[in-house]
Formats: sequence, C-alpha cells, structure tokens
Amino acid sequence: MSVEKQQPHQTQNQEFYRTQYSRFRSNLAADIRLEAYGKDLGQQGWRTLGEQEEIINLVNERPQGRLLDVACGSGGPSILIAAATGGRLTGVDLEEAAIEQARILAADAHLPDKATFLVADCSQPLPFGPEEFDVISCLDAIIHLTDRRTVFADWFRLLAPGGRLILTDACVLTGDISKEELDIRASQGKFHLVPAGFNESMLEGAGFDLRSCKDTTDAVASLAMRLCRARERRRDALLEEEGANWFENRQTFLATTADLASTARLSRFLYVAEKP
Repeated sequence: MSVEKQQPHQTQNQEFYRTQYSRFRSNLAADIRLEAYGKDLGQQGWRTLGEQEEIINLVNERPQGRLLDVACGSGGPSILIAAATGGRLTGVDLEEAAIEQARILAADAHLPDKATFLVADCSQPLPFGPEEFDVISCLDAIIHLTDRRTVFADWFRLLAPGGRLILTDACVLTGDISKEELDIRASQGKFHLVPAGFNESMLEGAGFDLRSCKDTTDAVASLAMRLCRARERRRDALLEEEGANWFENRQTFLATTADLASTARLSRFLYVAEKP
C-alpha cells in the first residue's frame, strides 16, 4: 500500500513551487541549472541529459507524436522534445506560475501552434477525450498525485491503442528511512511514498503492458549533490534572493535526497509501459 506523508498546511506544496517558478528565469537560476545538469533545458527534477535523449527516442517511435506531459512544470524539456520530434505537445500542471513560464518558453522556441499548456489538477481525470494522445509522460511528479490507481486508469483512457507511457518515480522505498529524513524529503508538500513493485502492479492493473523498468537512482544522488554544491557556491547571492530560512532548508533537502539515493534507501525508476 502507498504511504501518504502530508504537511500540516495544504497549500505548502503550491507555495513552494509558486516561489520556485517566480525565480525560474533569473540568471542565477539558469547558472545553477547549467552547472548542475551540464545544459540548461529549463529542467528542475532528476532528468539527466542522457535520459532526455532516451525520452526523445521513445517519443519518436510513436509516429503521430501527440504528447501529453502530466505535471509539466515549466515545460522546458518537453518543449525541446516536441521540437526534436515534430510532435504536438500538450502540458498540464496545477501551478499557474509554471504554465505561464511554459507558454513563454514555447513562444521563445517558436512552437506556439504545436505546444498548448493548461492549468489542471493532475490528480483528477484530465479534460481530454479518449485515445487523444500517443505518448503520455510524467517525470518525477507522481509523488504529488493522489490515488495512483485512478490516475493510471485515466492515462490508459487517454492513450490511443499502442500508445506509450513514460513515467519516473523518485520516491520508491527500497530501504529504511527515519521519520526525520522522511519529513525533510517530504518538505515540498503532498507526498506519496510507495514500496518497490507497487507501480508495476498498479500499471498492470490499469491494463498497461510494462515494457521496461530501469533503476535511475544514481542520477538522483549525483544531481542532488551537484545542485547543492552549485547553490553553495552562490550562497551570498541566494541568501539575498531567497532568505536564510529558504536557502538552508533547500540545502538540507538536497543533501538528504542525495544521501537517501546514494545509500539506495529511496530509489528512482523509469518505467515504460504501453496500451495494447
């Protein structure tokens, strides 16, 4: 069974991301992304450049290329996927600030006619018709969505026959975690932790054929530590921009995330599944 860890204030998750996206386009944020990831794609999760290329190849294998990015955030990586594959992109996210940034990035990439972004609660059935997409992606955001059984069933509804799902979950329990560590890792708000094998079971229960499950935990350990170090090198500027409390909490979050991943106690997996 899944274990849900929620913070006392229901709006904390939204508040965290709203603040993050308000700083998204600053030179300081771009410099940190460039140093940590090696290239600034507008990314904020645990997606490496190698994984970005892998996802492009997976999308390219579906000729129609109608891509839905669930909990798309700022949309940067998916906009680049749409540009690389020639597909039509739809992105949905709960955060209005994220959708605003995604629309700006799509305009900058000259994709206004091939990229649509909508505000939507991704835990609820999405406002699209059956079999409307060829590929659905959800990268490092499933932990924020409630009732995985319902979410997976809705994604199955939205995919055309032969359609592909690309999913990552960075919070699969594979070892022992203290309450203190869990509180830090869950500090960005609504948080769902699942045991190993849970996603596979839920996907198959929804009707998907699971094609692959790849352990990508090393990417979390590496990226979390690189982000932490890149931020530390810009401590003075970040203290001025974020304030001491935000800065220190974020550093603690990244260091704890790196430790949980490097010790294989909280793992990340990339799942590729298909609708028969």
